[in-house]
Parts: sequence; C-alpha cells; structure tokens
Amino acid sequence: MAQCKVSIIMPVYNVSRYLRNCLDSIVAQTMKDIELIVVNDGSTDDSLSILKEYEAQYPEWIHVYTTENRGVSHARNYGIDRASGEYLLFVDSDDFVEPEICEKLYEKAAKDNNDVVICRYNDIYENEEKQTLTVKQGKAFEIVIGRNFDIHETKFELTHISPFPWDKLYRKSLFDTIRFPEKLRFEDLAIMYCLMTKAKSIGVIEDRLYNYRRASEGSFLSNFSEGTLDIVTALRLFLKQMKEQGNYEEFKEEIEYICVRHILVRYNAIFDYATKGKLDIKKEMINNCNDFFEENFPKWRENRYLLYTASGAARAKMRKYNSRGKMIRTATIREYTPLFYVKIMRKVKKIRDKIKGKWKKFSKSKNKVRFIYNRIPGIKLLHLPNDVRYTMYYEKFSVNEKEVLFESKHGDDVAGNIFMMLQAMGDEKYSDFHIMLTLKEGNISAYSALLARYGIDYVDIITTDSKEYLKVLATAKYLITDTSFPPYYIKRPEQVYLNTWHGTPLKAMGRIVPKREYALGNVQRNFYLADYLLYQNKFSRDIFVEDYMLAPLFNGKVMLSGYPRNSAFFNTERYDAIRSELGVEDMQVMAYMPTWRGLLNKKENKKQVSELMNYFYELDTLLRDDQVLYVKLHPFVKSEVNYEEFTHIVPFPEEYETYDFLNATDLLITDYSSIMFDYAVSKKKIILFTYDREEYLNNRGMYLDLNDLEFPIADTVEQLAEEIKKDSKYPKFHEEFCSLDSADTAEEVCETLILNKEPNFSLEPIQRENKKKVLILVSGLKNNATSEQLMERLNELDTDRYDIFLCAKASTIRKATSMLSKLREEVNYIPLMFDVNYTIKDRIACLKSFKFGFSSKRTEGLIRQLAERERVKYFGNNNFDIVINLSSLDKILFHMCKSFDGAKIFNMKAFDYDKYTQNKDYHKFMDYFINRLDGYDYVAGTDQLQKLNQSVFEENQVKVWIGEESKLELPELLKEVDR
Repeated sequence: MAQCKVSIIMPVYNVSRYLRNCLDSIVAQTMKDIELIVVNDGSTDDSLSILKEYEAQYPEWIHVYTTENRGVSHARNYGIDRASGEYLLFVDSDDFVEPEICEKLYEKAAKDNNDVVICRYNDIYENEEKQTLTVKQGKAFEIVIGRNFDIHETKFELTHISPFPWDKLYRKSLFDTIRFPEKLRFEDLAIMYCLMTKAKSIGVIEDRLYNYRRASEGSFLSNFSEGTLDIVTALRLFLKQMKEQGNYEEFKEEIEYICVRHILVRYNAIFDYATKGKLDIKKEMINNCNDFFEENFPKWRENRYLLYTASGAARAKMRKYNSRGKMIRTATIREYTPLFYVKIMRKVKKIRDKIKGKWKKFSKSKNKVRFIYNRIPGIKLLHLPNDVRYTMYYEKFSVNEKEVLFESKHGDDVAGNIFMMLQAMGDEKYSDFHIMLTLKEGNISAYSALLARYGIDYVDIITTDSKEYLKVLATAKYLITDTSFPPYYIKRPEQVYLNTWHGTPLKAMGRIVPKREYALGNVQRNFYLADYLLYQNKFSRDIFVEDYMLAPLFNGKVMLSGYPRNSAFFNTERYDAIRSELGVEDMQVMAYMPTWRGLLNKKENKKQVSELMNYFYELDTLLRDDQVLYVKLHPFVKSEVNYEEFTHIVPFPEEYETYDFLNATDLLITDYSSIMFDYAVSKKKIILFTYDREEYLNNRGMYLDLNDLEFPIADTVEQLAEEIKKDSKYPKFHEEFCSLDSADTAEEVCETLILNKEPNFSLEPIQRENKKKVLILVSGLKNNATSEQLMERLNELDTDRYDIFLCAKASTIRKATSMLSKLREEVNYIPLMFDVNYTIKDRIACLKSFKFGFSSKRTEGLIRQLAERERVKYFGNNNFDIVINLSSLDKILFHMCKSFDGAKIFNMKAFDYDKYTQNKDYHKFMDYFINRLDGYDYVAGTDQLQKLNQSVFEENQVKVWIGEESKLELPELLKEVDR
C-alpha cells in the first residue's frame, strides 16, 4: 500500500444509526492525501453494508476490514498495523469531524515537525425526542494553545492533556512499541500519557475540529457497571509502562494527579442514586481504588495539583473519600434509602446551604445592622438610586471652587498616577484646597494605612457611591481619574476634568477590539467630556485619538507630559532605603507583573493561577539564594496563590506603593502589560515571559509586534532563567516611549491643572480638519442584511466634507457588534451607555406623557429640560451641524435630537398610513411623535406621509422631504440640508 500523509483509523461496532454521519464528515475532508481504514469489529446490524457502500464509492482510499468481535482496542491495533500514513488519526464511528481536521493538524505537524498535534473539540448532546443536536464547547482539558512544547520541559502540561485518542494527530512511529491494551475498558488511559512522554514535540491548535457525541447508546462513561472496575487495571498498566519507559520518577507527581483525578470522577457515580442496585460492584470499586492508592500514592491528598488546580467542588468531594469504611457505609446507606426520603433530604440540604450562605455573608459584613436593613422586603423603594441622587445634587448645588476629587479605577485602587499626584498636592501652595479621594468601602482600611505611611494625611477619603461622593462628583471644581467617571456623571462647564488613563496601550483598544466594538461607550464619553487628556508619549495620544474617535469632538487639550507615576523612578534615595528596610541590599531583586488573562465578561482566573503555579514551582528551583522574585498579580487572581510553597518567590510588599517599590528592583519580568512602558523609564532590564504568546495574541490585537521590541523574550521557564543572567539595553524603545517622563511630572501636572501655571511640557488641542459634523441616530443593529446595507450606505458618505458619527444605545448593538467593524476608519460611531438621569419630577412627567398621553406646559418643559441634560451628559458642549434621527423611536432620544443647535431631521420613511388608520395602538404611538415635531427642521418620508393632515407639519414649521425610495437617501438628504 502506497504511503499517504494521514491514515484515519475507525473501529466500528453496531453504530449504523450514526455511521453515515461519521463517514460523510470524513469523505468531506479538504485534504486529499489520506486514507480511511475501517475495522468492522463483528457488527451484527447494518454497519457492514453501509461500509461496503462507501468503500465501493471510494475504493482508492477507503479500506474496510472485518474481524470477529474483539473490542475497540483490537480494532485500533488492527488498523495501525495496516496503516500507510506518516501520521495517524483515530475517529470513533459514532462521532464526526470537521472537514479541515486532517489538513489543519497535518499542516501544523509538518510545519513544526510535531510528533503529536492536539486540537480542541465539541461535546454533542442529542435529544432523541426532538431530534436535535446541541453543540457545546468541550472544556474538560485546557492546554496552552498555539505553541510547541516538549513534555519533559513543561511537565505540568501532562495534566492538561486529555486521555482521549481522537483529539490528536500522531506520528505513526510513536506506536512502534506501544499498542492499545485489549479486553479492557479505559484502554486509552493506559497508553495516552506514555505516548505523550515519548513525543519529542507536541503542538496545539485552537480550532475545534472533533465532535464528540456524549449521548451515544451504551457509553460506559455515562453509567456504572463491572466495566468501571477496569479503571484500576488501566491505571496499573499506565504506571507499569511509565516505569518501563524510565519516566515514572520524572513525572511522579503528574502521574499521581492523573490517577487520582480519573478515580475521583468514577467515585462520584458510587454515591449517585441513579446507580442503585449495584452495591457489590461499588464495594469492589472502593476496595480496589483504595488498595491502588495505598500501594502507589499513600499521600495523594497532598498532591500540589489537587491543592492548587482542582475546583472548589472537587476539593469538597475529596472530604468524602477520606476513609474506605466510611465510603462503604455511605454507599450502603444510599443503596437502601427510599427515593422519597432522598428528595426530602435534598430539599432540606438546599435550605440549609442557603441559610449557611446568608449567615456567611452576614458574618463577613462590617455593618451588620445595615446588612439586615438592606434585606427588608421593599426597603429599596425608600432609597434613591445613585443617578437620581446625583442629578438632584447636580441641579441643586453650585460648584465649589476649592474642592478637588481624585478617583482611581472606580475606587478599587490608588494607582500610580493618582498616588503621585496626591503626594504632589501636599505642597503648601495647595493648603486652601479640600482634597478628596474616593475608595470603595472594602478598600478604605488598606489604602488609608498606605497613605498614612507616606505622610499623606491631608486627604479626606470618601466612600465610592456614597451620598457624599455623589455630591462631591456634582460640585467639585477639579476632577481627576485614571479610568472614567460613572455613566450618570454630567460635566458642568465650571468643572475642570483631567483624565490620565492608566497605561500606554499595547493591547488593542476602542473600536479595534474584536467582538467588543460596542463596549467603548462610557470611556469614549469621558474622553469627550474631559478638559485635559494626559499621555506618556505621542504614541499613546495617537492611539487614543484614533481608536476612540476623539479628533472631531474633543474640545480640550492634551498633556504630553510623561506619566506622573514615573516620577518615582528618578528618586535614587528610595532605591537604597526600601532595599535596606526589606533586608535585600545585596540581592538581585526582580519583579514579575503579568497582565490579567481574562475579560470582564469571561474571567479565566483558575486557568491563569494553575499555569502560574506550575511555572513558579519550576522557576523557584532555578533561582539562586541571592535572588528574590516579587510577584504582583491582578486582584482577581492574587489571593489564589500560596507563596509559602516557594523559597525565592514572594508577593509584592503591601506597605509600599507599587511604583515606589518598583524603583527598588533591578529587573522586571512581564508579558503583554503596559508596565513595560513605565519601567523602561528606569533603563533597567526588562524580560518578556510569554509562555502563551500565540494563544493570547490570537484573541487580542496588539499595537506593537513584541519581536520588534528590544526586550529579550522567553517562552519557557528555562529560557527565562537564562535571560535573567544576561544584560540587555533598549535605547530606541526608551527614546520613543519614555523621553517625556521626568522627576517633576507629577508636580508640574498639578500646578498646570490647579494653579493654571504655564507647563514645561506640551499642552495643545488635538489637530482636526474643519468639517461639518453629522450625527446619525439609529434604533440598533442586527446581524442581518438591513444592518449590512446601512454600513454600506454610511461607508459611501462623503467623509472629506463631513465627520460622520453613527449613534445608538450600546445595548441595541451588542449582539451585532461586529457590524461596527465594517465601517471605514473615516466613519465614526458613538455607543451610548444609555441610562437616563431622571429626577423624581422627571420620572413622573415622563410617565404621564409617555404612558398616559397627558400633556401640559409643565410636563413638556420637564421633558425638554431632561432631554437637554441628557445631551450634555453624552456629548458635553459638542454640537452637530446635522442631526438625523434615522430610526430611533425612543422618546427621550427623540427629544434629545431636538435639543441640538444644528439642522434636525426625523425620518418617517417606515411610516405606514394604513396601519395608522386601522391600529389604535400604532396610531397612538405615532401621534406622540407627529404632534411634537417642533424643533425638527425636516421630516423625511414616502407618499404615505402625504396622506396625513399637512397642517401638523406647517404648524411646527417642519419641511417635509418626500423621496420615492423606501430608505432614506442619505447623500441626497445631506445635500438638501447643506445647501
């Protein structure tokens, strides 16, 4: 048989129901240099006739063999012996594969000379009654995507690899001395990890190419039978082969974890009431497993992978398995317990757990009276929401010229820029000012102590979202933040607002973040409202201006000053002082500050902690006694790491401000974090430890190619340890990104902002062209042809003459966010984080008018005032030359459009006169808009609009613009309005 690139081996036994689906997926392969070896394991249904049919159609590459029924292992081994491929792929005949599985796996193997290539998979659940398939992403085993590794160099990856044979492509030579054990369930578990330790290079791709049917008939993994007892036999074979390979001692801790994990999964079925009637098998299982543990892993509960990577649920279950006798007693009791009693006890447990959970929250609460008070039914009705209370303060109180409010990361931090500016505000020249810092209640104690240690005793701390905070936010003259103020914040003309942001951008931001295009709303709004935007360098300025679409609407000035926090790196005295206080004067002091791997809507904390712990264990053994690594992790994950396990690795000391402490270090290890731009001010060594580079970069865009930077890059701990020994410089990087930083930046920024002192740094407005600004408001976007056409129509507009802004509620475009990426760069958009700042009077007026149709001068006046306030909230002092309400029938937005000074157009192209005359609800709804067209200059429509009484347009002095097309012709309309 001539050699091919990939041999697909498929055992078949009585799966006629699924077989065609599987075969069709293989026939559809995009790669042609393959063969399919089917081993019919003595099927008694129609499987063989189906196989013969396909073999007759594709005789060149489908080969069917029939054997007596000897099990799946024999069938696979039989296929291996007859395979001619360079690589092997196993497919179970009740599953199906993606058309590209062979091509993508082989391309990766051939390109990188991999012995094994692993792909992701989907779990397929079948509903026989509804005849539907549900596809879910398989998550049982997660491995670092996109890179190649030798399992002997990254031993912990062995614990992440699945025991399944079908999610991998294997070099055939791996099976020269290894075969699937016959007459045994869990046959793959017995050899899979032996194959992985034999492989010299393992590659991983992120594509989900295999579809694993979870609900196949007779699946032994979904029940408990005598076959389950084979788990111990399979594990004993696994241990035996690892010892014969000489790999047992090297991987002993990983092997222990793999064995424990697979036994614990089967233990769960022992106590499941669904498996009643099998007590003898359960007792045998308990005894066999305990014998196995006592013989091979007597201290398995101390395994570090169990301690640091197992889920909370898994750790809780481990308590059940602390005694052979207790397990047998529990299984026996459950065997003879009536089902009705079980149901009662489950309800009791549910209630008990609920009470226990509430008691835990109560016991942890600092103010127990308030905790109880807030949980009284209906009590919240007596409290005003933050936006309502804030708006009351905004309307009632004037600006206090001597108040200064600092906020860092919404009250979660006192990060570098804010901290250094607070220090600078301690100068005597600010003694007349009332300086305030807002913090969330849970952070006040720790940061109060930090500020006290640095002698910052002139700052009053107010609780974020408290009444005091809301009032100060509405009345303070000077507002400084490194992120954004809340969505309900309204910038007053007398207020002076500085936004420093919290880092030079390395990762994609704003409109170019894939699948998050809609999510820039409140940040973009805050930038528009600010009087000053502060950046470390021109690179940052240009990124923010472009990707948040600031140029046409930002009316303030840009401070190109360097970052206030980087002033810390010029304080040489603190370098010696901190090292002396910590007793590390003669040591190499290193800092590790990785970026957080998750997203706010998709946290992956467990995965990151698991990876870091494994790398820390490995690195700790490579560091010398005169080296210490200080680690600072994101708040979401830092509490999950136990540093007591390490000799040379410790957490950042909490008694020091982050940048003050960084100044005392000799070297920074980071990855994709913007901390590199700050630390580079010091000119000290920086190493990028990018162990998951390809996976991370596949999911996030980057402004700079890491390979183009002057920093050494390490992908493994071994490489990292070697790079630590070397020296490196980065003169070009420092010149481009750090040349503006100085020892006086924090002081000069405060003087410029508060005292109006002429700065030594650049303070200029954003350069922009003199174009007319056009706002186009829509009701939302969907993943359909209508929205596609809208994007095309917007892209055709004359952006040389106009600054075009598409506008909609962020909530109405979230599901179709990728539509925004279809816009040309010259077409801007504004997603509104829409939540109206009602006062109580406003709410009543809107209810009377919108709900009940009641109209009066006072009601209409309150609504008009509300709409104007909302316009100022979203757009500040910006106005648009042309405002087109293209499709929004939100009544607040309808009025808000009227409050702009430019030409206003209300589009009624979708108006249906017949429906208007026949449907009372539609008639009433549309009358609200038709009777309130005052303030609009044009109404666009079709001939349907001419059927209305034209006096309504004449009375409101609105020009009716009729076009034959069902959609508004935007270019023609702009020409008409712009004449």
